[in-house]
Amino acid sequence: MAPTLYGPERAAARPRILLGLVLVAAAMPVRFGVSAPLLGSVSVLDIMLCVAAASLAVGWAVRPLDIGYPRLFLLLCIPMAAAALSMLWSLDRGATFLATVVYAEGVIAYLFVVRELAGVSADRVMTYIRRYSYLLIIPAVLLLLRVPGFAPQDAQAPVGSDRYLSYYTRLSHPVLGPSNNLASVLALFVPILLYWGHTRHDRRCTVASYVTLIAVVCTLSRGIIAALLLAAGLAGLGYLVRNRQVGGRVIGKAVAALVTVVAAIVMLHQFNPDTREFFGSRFSPANVFVRTEFAVEAVGRIADRPVLGYGAGVAPGGIEDLARVHNTYLQQALNYGLLLGALVSLTLVGMALFFFSRWRTSPEARVVGFTLLAQLVVFAVESSFEGTVLRVLFYLSVGLLTALVRACEAQRAPVPRTDPADGAHPPLRR
Repeated sequence: MAPTLYGPERAAARPRILLGLVLVAAAMPVRFGVSAPLLGSVSVLDIMLCVAAASLAVGWAVRPLDIGYPRLFLLLCIPMAAAALSMLWSLDRGATFLATVVYAEGVIAYLFVVRELAGVSADRVMTYIRRYSYLLIIPAVLLLLRVPGFAPQDAQAPVGSDRYLSYYTRLSHPVLGPSNNLASVLALFVPILLYWGHTRHDRRCTVASYVTLIAVVCTLSRGIIAALLLAAGLAGLGYLVRNRQVGGRVIGKAVAALVTVVAAIVMLHQFNPDTREFFGSRFSPANVFVRTEFAVEAVGRIADRPVLGYGAGVAPGGIEDLARVHNTYLQQALNYGLLLGALVSLTLVGMALFFFSRWRTSPEARVVGFTLLAQLVVFAVESSFEGTVLRVLFYLSVGLLTALVRACEAQRAPVPRTDPADGAHPPLRR
Protein backbone atom coordinates (compact mmCIF):
# COMPACT_ATOMS: atom_id res chain seq x y z
CA MET A 1 0.00 0.00 0.00
CA ALA A 2 1.43 3.39 -1.00
CA PRO A 3 2.21 5.73 1.92
CA THR A 4 -0.10 8.69 2.46
CA LEU A 5 1.59 12.02 1.76
CA TYR A 6 0.91 15.12 3.83
CA GLY A 7 1.52 18.86 3.38
CA PRO A 8 4.91 19.56 1.80
CA GLU A 9 5.32 15.94 0.72
CA ARG A 10 2.09 16.04 -1.27
CA ALA A 11 3.07 19.37 -2.87
CA ALA A 12 6.49 18.01 -3.81
CA ALA A 13 4.98 14.90 -5.39
CA ARG A 14 2.42 16.71 -7.58
CA PRO A 15 3.03 16.63 -11.35
CA ARG A 16 4.77 19.69 -12.78
CA ILE A 17 2.76 19.92 -16.00
CA LEU A 18 3.50 23.58 -16.70
CA LEU A 19 7.20 23.03 -16.02
CA GLY A 20 7.19 20.14 -18.49
CA LEU A 21 5.56 22.35 -21.13
CA VAL A 22 8.14 25.10 -20.56
CA LEU A 23 10.99 22.61 -20.97
CA VAL A 24 9.46 21.25 -24.20
CA ALA A 25 9.12 24.81 -25.52
CA ALA A 26 12.71 25.56 -24.50
CA ALA A 27 13.94 22.47 -26.34
CA MET A 28 12.06 23.39 -29.52
CA PRO A 29 11.33 27.16 -29.42
CA VAL A 30 9.65 27.39 -32.81
CA ARG A 31 9.13 30.96 -33.99
CA PHE A 32 6.35 32.46 -36.07
CA GLY A 33 5.88 35.93 -37.51
CA VAL A 34 3.69 38.60 -35.89
CA SER A 35 2.70 42.14 -36.77
CA ALA A 36 3.54 44.16 -33.69
CA PRO A 37 5.77 47.16 -32.92
CA LEU A 38 9.42 46.10 -32.47
CA LEU A 39 8.47 42.42 -32.77
CA GLY A 40 8.95 40.59 -36.03
CA SER A 41 8.34 37.19 -34.48
CA VAL A 42 7.65 35.39 -31.23
CA SER A 43 8.40 31.84 -30.16
CA VAL A 44 6.41 29.24 -28.28
CA LEU A 45 8.95 29.72 -25.49
CA ASP A 46 8.02 33.42 -25.28
CA ILE A 47 4.36 32.44 -24.89
CA MET A 48 5.08 29.82 -22.24
CA LEU A 49 7.23 32.26 -20.28
CA CYS A 50 4.36 34.77 -20.32
CA VAL A 51 2.19 32.04 -18.77
CA ALA A 52 4.98 31.30 -16.28
CA ALA A 53 5.23 35.00 -15.39
CA ALA A 54 1.48 35.14 -14.74
CA SER A 55 1.81 32.04 -12.55
CA LEU A 56 4.63 33.66 -10.59
CA ALA A 57 2.58 36.84 -10.13
CA VAL A 58 -0.42 34.89 -8.81
CA GLY A 59 1.80 32.91 -6.46
CA TRP A 60 3.53 36.07 -5.24
CA ALA A 61 0.16 37.46 -4.17
CA VAL A 62 -0.23 34.73 -1.55
CA ARG A 63 3.34 33.86 -0.56
CA PRO A 64 6.87 35.34 -0.82
CA LEU A 65 8.62 34.85 -4.13
CA ASP A 66 11.17 32.03 -4.01
CA ILE A 67 14.39 33.47 -5.49
CA GLY A 68 16.62 30.51 -4.69
CA TYR A 69 19.90 31.81 -3.34
CA PRO A 70 19.66 35.62 -2.85
CA ARG A 71 23.29 36.31 -3.84
CA LEU A 72 22.96 34.25 -7.01
CA PHE A 73 19.66 35.93 -7.89
CA LEU A 74 21.31 39.33 -7.48
CA LEU A 75 24.07 38.30 -9.89
CA LEU A 76 21.47 37.13 -12.41
CA CYS A 77 19.61 40.45 -12.20
CA ILE A 78 22.62 42.74 -12.70
CA PRO A 79 22.89 42.18 -16.51
CA MET A 80 19.16 42.92 -16.88
CA ALA A 81 19.54 46.10 -14.83
CA ALA A 82 22.53 47.17 -16.95
CA ALA A 83 20.56 46.59 -20.16
CA ALA A 84 17.62 48.64 -18.85
CA LEU A 85 19.97 51.41 -17.69
CA SER A 86 21.63 51.60 -21.11
CA MET A 87 18.29 52.78 -22.54
CA LEU A 88 19.40 56.22 -21.32
CA TRP A 89 22.26 56.42 -23.85
CA SER A 90 21.48 53.71 -26.36
CA LEU A 91 21.95 54.55 -30.04
CA ASP A 92 19.05 52.19 -30.84
CA ARG A 93 16.46 52.17 -28.06
CA GLY A 94 14.32 49.59 -29.85
CA ALA A 95 17.17 47.07 -29.91
CA THR A 96 18.05 47.84 -26.30
CA PHE A 97 14.43 47.43 -25.20
CA LEU A 98 14.29 44.00 -26.84
CA ALA A 99 17.58 43.01 -25.20
CA THR A 100 16.15 44.02 -21.81
CA VAL A 101 13.02 41.95 -22.47
CA VAL A 102 15.21 38.92 -23.26
CA TYR A 103 17.04 39.35 -19.95
CA ALA A 104 13.66 39.64 -18.18
CA GLU A 105 12.54 36.39 -19.84
CA GLY A 106 15.70 34.74 -18.56
CA VAL A 107 15.03 35.89 -14.99
CA ILE A 108 11.43 34.66 -15.27
CA ALA A 109 12.65 31.27 -16.52
CA TYR A 110 15.06 31.00 -13.57
CA LEU A 111 12.43 32.00 -10.99
CA PHE A 112 9.81 29.67 -12.45
CA VAL A 113 12.12 26.64 -12.49
CA VAL A 114 13.34 27.34 -8.95
CA ARG A 115 9.78 27.69 -7.66
CA GLU A 116 8.47 24.60 -9.43
CA LEU A 117 11.30 22.41 -8.15
CA ALA A 118 11.35 23.73 -4.57
CA GLY A 119 10.98 20.84 -2.14
CA VAL A 120 11.46 18.23 -4.87
CA SER A 121 13.95 15.43 -4.28
CA ALA A 122 17.34 15.63 -5.99
CA ASP A 123 16.61 12.45 -7.97
CA ARG A 124 13.49 14.02 -9.40
CA VAL A 125 15.36 17.19 -10.37
CA MET A 126 17.89 15.02 -12.18
CA THR A 127 15.00 13.37 -14.01
CA TYR A 128 13.99 16.77 -15.38
CA ILE A 129 17.59 17.54 -16.36
CA ARG A 130 17.96 14.16 -18.05
CA ARG A 131 14.72 14.50 -20.00
CA TYR A 132 15.47 18.08 -21.02
CA SER A 133 18.84 16.96 -22.42
CA TYR A 134 17.10 14.33 -24.53
CA LEU A 135 14.51 16.87 -25.68
CA LEU A 136 17.34 19.06 -26.98
CA ILE A 137 19.13 16.21 -28.75
CA ILE A 138 16.16 14.55 -30.50
CA PRO A 139 15.39 17.44 -32.92
CA ALA A 140 19.09 17.68 -33.78
CA VAL A 141 19.25 13.98 -34.67
CA LEU A 142 16.08 14.27 -36.75
CA LEU A 143 17.62 17.23 -38.60
CA LEU A 144 20.73 15.23 -39.40
CA LEU A 145 18.52 12.36 -40.64
CA ARG A 146 16.65 14.81 -42.95
CA VAL A 147 13.28 14.02 -41.34
CA PRO A 148 10.55 16.28 -42.82
CA GLY A 149 9.51 19.05 -40.46
CA PHE A 150 12.93 19.32 -38.81
CA ALA A 151 14.79 21.22 -41.52
CA PRO A 152 16.51 24.48 -40.49
CA GLN A 153 14.92 27.79 -41.39
CA ASP A 154 17.50 28.42 -44.12
CA ALA A 155 17.23 24.89 -45.49
CA GLN A 156 17.83 26.12 -49.04
CA ALA A 157 21.44 27.04 -48.32
CA PRO A 158 23.58 25.83 -51.25
CA VAL A 159 25.58 22.64 -50.73
CA GLY A 160 29.07 23.50 -49.57
CA SER A 161 28.15 26.93 -48.16
CA ASP A 162 29.09 27.76 -44.58
CA ARG A 163 25.44 27.60 -43.51
CA TYR A 164 24.95 24.20 -45.12
CA LEU A 165 28.10 22.85 -43.47
CA SER A 166 26.95 24.13 -40.07
CA TYR A 167 23.75 22.10 -40.25
CA TYR A 168 24.46 18.93 -42.19
CA THR A 169 28.07 17.97 -41.49
CA ARG A 170 27.65 17.93 -37.73
CA LEU A 171 24.92 17.89 -35.11
CA SER A 172 22.91 21.12 -35.15
CA HIS A 173 19.46 22.16 -34.01
CA PRO A 174 16.66 23.09 -36.44
CA VAL A 175 15.49 26.01 -34.28
CA LEU A 176 18.35 26.92 -31.93
CA GLY A 177 20.65 27.14 -34.93
CA PRO A 178 24.07 25.81 -35.96
CA SER A 179 26.12 23.34 -33.98
CA ASN A 180 27.80 25.76 -31.57
CA ASN A 181 24.43 26.87 -30.21
CA LEU A 182 23.33 23.33 -29.41
CA ALA A 183 26.71 22.44 -27.91
CA SER A 184 26.72 25.46 -25.59
CA VAL A 185 23.37 24.44 -24.07
CA LEU A 186 24.17 20.73 -23.74
CA ALA A 187 27.56 21.52 -22.17
CA LEU A 188 25.70 22.80 -19.11
CA PHE A 189 24.45 19.28 -18.32
CA VAL A 190 27.30 16.93 -19.29
CA PRO A 191 29.31 17.33 -16.04
CA ILE A 192 26.41 16.92 -13.62
CA LEU A 193 25.01 13.92 -15.51
CA LEU A 194 28.43 12.24 -15.47
CA TYR A 195 28.89 13.01 -11.79
CA TRP A 196 25.42 11.82 -10.78
CA GLY A 197 25.63 8.61 -12.74
CA HIS A 198 29.05 7.84 -11.23
CA THR A 199 28.42 8.73 -7.57
CA ARG A 200 24.79 7.56 -7.31
CA HIS A 201 25.23 4.46 -9.48
CA ASP A 202 22.32 5.71 -11.56
CA ARG A 203 22.44 3.92 -14.91
CA ARG A 204 19.85 6.22 -16.47
CA CYS A 205 22.02 9.25 -15.74
CA THR A 206 25.15 7.42 -16.89
CA VAL A 207 23.50 6.61 -20.21
CA ALA A 208 22.19 10.18 -20.50
CA SER A 209 25.64 11.58 -19.75
CA TYR A 210 27.25 9.50 -22.51
CA VAL A 211 24.49 10.41 -24.97
CA THR A 212 24.82 14.12 -24.14
CA LEU A 213 28.61 13.97 -24.33
CA ILE A 214 28.40 12.21 -27.71
CA ALA A 215 25.99 14.91 -28.91
CA VAL A 216 28.39 17.69 -27.87
CA VAL A 217 31.31 15.97 -29.59
CA CYS A 218 29.23 15.37 -32.75
CA THR A 219 28.61 19.13 -32.98
CA LEU A 220 32.37 19.34 -33.67
CA SER A 221 32.37 22.63 -31.74
CA ARG A 222 36.05 23.08 -31.02
CA GLY A 223 35.74 25.84 -28.44
CA ILE A 224 33.09 24.09 -26.36
CA ILE A 225 34.84 20.72 -26.46
CA ALA A 226 38.09 22.41 -25.37
CA ALA A 227 36.26 24.23 -22.55
CA LEU A 228 34.79 20.96 -21.24
CA LEU A 229 38.19 19.28 -21.41
CA LEU A 230 39.76 22.16 -19.48
CA ALA A 231 37.07 22.01 -16.79
CA ALA A 232 37.41 18.22 -16.60
CA GLY A 233 41.19 18.54 -16.24
CA LEU A 234 40.88 21.06 -13.41
CA ALA A 235 38.22 18.96 -11.69
CA GLY A 236 40.41 15.86 -12.00
CA LEU A 237 43.38 17.73 -10.58
CA GLY A 238 41.28 18.89 -7.62
CA TYR A 239 40.07 15.32 -7.03
CA LEU A 240 43.65 14.07 -7.07
CA VAL A 241 44.77 16.74 -4.58
CA ARG A 242 41.92 15.93 -2.18
CA ASN A 243 42.14 12.14 -2.35
CA ARG A 244 45.84 11.59 -3.20
CA GLN A 245 44.84 8.80 -5.56
CA VAL A 246 42.54 8.01 -8.47
CA GLY A 247 40.12 5.13 -8.04
CA GLY A 248 39.76 2.37 -10.58
CA ARG A 249 36.12 3.24 -11.22
CA VAL A 250 37.03 6.81 -12.13
CA ILE A 251 39.68 5.63 -14.58
CA GLY A 252 37.26 3.08 -16.01
CA LYS A 253 34.55 5.70 -16.57
CA ALA A 254 37.05 8.07 -18.17
CA VAL A 255 38.28 5.39 -20.56
CA ALA A 256 34.70 4.37 -21.40
CA ALA A 257 33.79 8.00 -22.13
CA LEU A 258 36.84 8.42 -24.36
CA VAL A 259 36.10 5.23 -26.31
CA THR A 260 32.45 6.24 -26.70
CA VAL A 261 33.39 9.69 -28.01
CA VAL A 262 35.90 8.32 -30.52
CA ALA A 263 33.36 5.75 -31.72
CA ALA A 264 30.74 8.50 -32.16
CA ILE A 265 33.06 10.61 -34.31
CA VAL A 266 33.98 7.59 -36.44
CA MET A 267 30.31 6.70 -36.95
CA LEU A 268 29.39 10.30 -37.83
CA HIS A 269 32.22 10.36 -40.37
CA GLN A 270 31.33 6.98 -41.86
CA PHE A 271 27.55 7.21 -42.10
CA ASN A 272 27.00 10.89 -42.94
CA PRO A 273 28.24 11.66 -46.49
CA ASP A 274 28.38 15.43 -45.88
CA THR A 275 30.58 14.93 -42.84
CA ARG A 276 32.88 12.65 -44.80
CA GLU A 277 33.17 15.18 -47.62
CA PHE A 278 33.62 18.36 -45.59
CA PHE A 279 35.13 17.07 -42.31
CA GLY A 280 38.48 18.67 -43.13
CA SER A 281 36.93 22.13 -43.00
CA ARG A 282 36.77 21.86 -39.19
CA PHE A 283 40.55 22.00 -39.11
CA SER A 284 40.72 25.13 -41.25
CA PRO A 285 41.83 28.31 -39.45
CA ALA A 286 39.55 30.45 -41.65
CA ASN A 287 36.84 30.72 -38.98
CA VAL A 288 39.42 31.74 -36.39
CA PHE A 289 40.65 34.54 -38.65
CA VAL A 290 37.10 35.82 -39.20
CA ARG A 291 36.40 35.95 -35.46
CA THR A 292 39.73 37.67 -34.89
CA GLU A 293 38.65 40.36 -37.34
CA PHE A 294 35.39 40.79 -35.42
CA ALA A 295 37.34 41.20 -32.17
CA VAL A 296 39.71 43.78 -33.70
CA GLU A 297 36.75 45.73 -35.10
CA ALA A 298 35.02 45.55 -31.70
CA VAL A 299 38.08 46.94 -29.90
CA GLY A 300 38.13 49.86 -32.32
CA ARG A 301 34.46 50.58 -31.71
CA ILE A 302 34.96 50.37 -27.93
CA ALA A 303 37.73 52.97 -28.24
CA ASP A 304 35.23 55.32 -29.89
CA ARG A 305 32.78 55.11 -26.92
CA PRO A 306 34.74 53.72 -23.95
CA VAL A 307 32.61 55.27 -21.19
CA LEU A 308 29.01 54.40 -22.06
CA GLY A 309 29.18 52.04 -25.01
CA TYR A 310 26.40 51.79 -27.59
CA GLY A 311 23.57 50.20 -25.59
CA ALA A 312 22.50 46.58 -25.10
CA GLY A 313 21.73 44.78 -28.34
CA VAL A 314 22.95 47.61 -30.56
CA ALA A 315 25.02 46.88 -33.68
CA PRO A 316 27.67 49.65 -33.74
CA GLY A 317 27.90 51.37 -37.11
CA GLY A 318 25.09 49.16 -38.37
CA ILE A 319 27.48 46.17 -38.51
CA GLU A 320 25.23 43.29 -37.43
CA ASP A 321 28.20 41.03 -36.67
CA LEU A 322 29.17 43.43 -33.88
CA ALA A 323 25.89 42.70 -32.12
CA ARG A 324 27.35 39.19 -31.55
CA VAL A 325 31.13 39.45 -31.50
CA HIS A 326 31.78 35.82 -30.45
CA ASN A 327 33.34 37.16 -27.26
CA THR A 328 30.94 37.89 -24.41
CA TYR A 329 33.39 40.06 -22.50
CA LEU A 330 34.10 42.34 -25.47
CA GLN A 331 30.36 42.41 -26.08
CA GLN A 332 29.67 43.83 -22.62
CA ALA A 333 32.24 46.59 -23.18
CA LEU A 334 30.57 47.40 -26.51
CA ASN A 335 27.15 47.53 -24.87
CA TYR A 336 27.93 49.40 -21.67
CA GLY A 337 31.43 50.85 -21.86
CA LEU A 338 34.50 49.61 -20.05
CA LEU A 339 33.42 50.13 -16.43
CA LEU A 340 29.83 48.86 -16.50
CA GLY A 341 30.79 46.21 -19.07
CA ALA A 342 33.46 44.88 -16.70
CA LEU A 343 30.88 44.74 -13.91
CA VAL A 344 28.50 42.66 -16.03
CA SER A 345 31.34 40.32 -17.03
CA LEU A 346 32.29 39.94 -13.38
CA THR A 347 28.74 38.89 -12.53
CA LEU A 348 29.19 35.92 -14.89
CA VAL A 349 32.41 35.01 -13.11
CA GLY A 350 30.64 35.51 -9.80
CA MET A 351 28.07 32.84 -10.65
CA ALA A 352 30.78 30.20 -10.90
CA LEU A 353 32.47 31.48 -7.73
CA PHE A 354 29.15 31.37 -5.88
CA PHE A 355 28.76 27.63 -6.49
CA PHE A 356 32.43 26.97 -5.70
CA SER A 357 31.87 28.74 -2.36
CA ARG A 358 29.32 26.07 -1.39
CA TRP A 359 31.58 23.08 -1.98
CA ARG A 360 31.66 22.18 1.72
CA THR A 361 27.88 21.84 1.98
CA SER A 362 27.33 20.21 -1.41
CA PRO A 363 29.75 18.38 -3.72
CA GLU A 364 27.16 18.95 -6.46
CA ALA A 365 27.73 22.69 -6.11
CA ARG A 366 31.41 22.14 -6.93
CA VAL A 367 30.41 20.27 -10.11
CA VAL A 368 28.12 23.15 -11.09
CA GLY A 369 31.00 25.53 -10.41
CA PHE A 370 33.22 23.66 -12.87
CA THR A 371 30.33 23.59 -15.35
CA LEU A 372 30.00 27.37 -15.20
CA LEU A 373 33.79 27.68 -15.39
CA ALA A 374 33.61 25.86 -18.73
CA GLN A 375 30.91 28.32 -19.81
CA LEU A 376 33.20 31.23 -18.95
CA VAL A 377 35.75 29.79 -21.36
CA VAL A 378 33.02 29.27 -23.98
CA PHE A 379 31.92 32.89 -23.58
CA ALA A 380 35.42 33.98 -24.64
CA VAL A 381 35.17 32.25 -28.02
CA GLU A 382 31.42 31.96 -28.73
CA SER A 383 28.39 34.25 -28.85
CA SER A 384 26.13 31.91 -26.89
CA PHE A 385 25.34 34.46 -24.16
CA GLU A 386 24.36 37.04 -26.79
CA GLY A 387 21.87 34.75 -28.54
CA THR A 388 18.26 35.82 -28.00
CA VAL A 389 17.05 32.31 -27.12
CA LEU A 390 20.38 31.02 -25.83
CA ARG A 391 20.54 33.65 -23.10
CA VAL A 392 17.11 32.57 -21.84
CA LEU A 393 18.17 28.92 -21.95
CA PHE A 394 21.29 29.78 -19.95
CA TYR A 395 19.16 31.30 -17.19
CA LEU A 396 16.74 28.37 -17.32
CA SER A 397 19.64 25.91 -17.05
CA VAL A 398 21.07 27.79 -14.08
CA GLY A 399 17.64 27.44 -12.48
CA LEU A 400 17.70 23.67 -12.99
CA LEU A 401 21.21 23.39 -11.54
CA THR A 402 20.28 25.64 -8.61
CA ALA A 403 17.25 23.48 -7.85
CA LEU A 404 19.49 20.41 -7.83
CA VAL A 405 22.03 21.93 -5.44
CA ARG A 406 19.26 23.08 -3.08
CA ALA A 407 17.66 19.64 -3.13
CA CYS A 408 20.98 17.95 -2.34
CA GLU A 409 21.65 20.36 0.53
CA ALA A 410 18.15 19.75 1.91
CA GLN A 411 18.69 16.00 1.85
CA ARG A 412 21.93 16.38 3.80
CA ALA A 413 20.35 18.67 6.40
CA PRO A 414 19.47 16.98 9.71
CA VAL A 415 15.85 15.83 9.84
CA PRO A 416 14.06 17.08 12.98
CA ARG A 417 12.60 14.29 15.07
CA THR A 418 8.87 14.31 15.71
CA ASP A 419 7.39 12.95 18.91
CA PRO A 420 4.69 10.41 17.95
CA ALA A 421 2.65 11.64 20.91
CA ASP A 422 2.00 15.01 19.29
CA GLY A 423 0.07 13.38 16.43
CA ALA A 424 2.16 14.96 13.66
CA HIS A 425 3.34 12.95 10.71
CA PRO A 426 7.13 12.80 10.33
CA PRO A 427 8.54 14.02 7.02
CA LEU A 428 9.16 11.35 4.42
CA ARG A 429 12.56 11.05 2.78
CA ARG A 430 12.33 10.00 -0.85
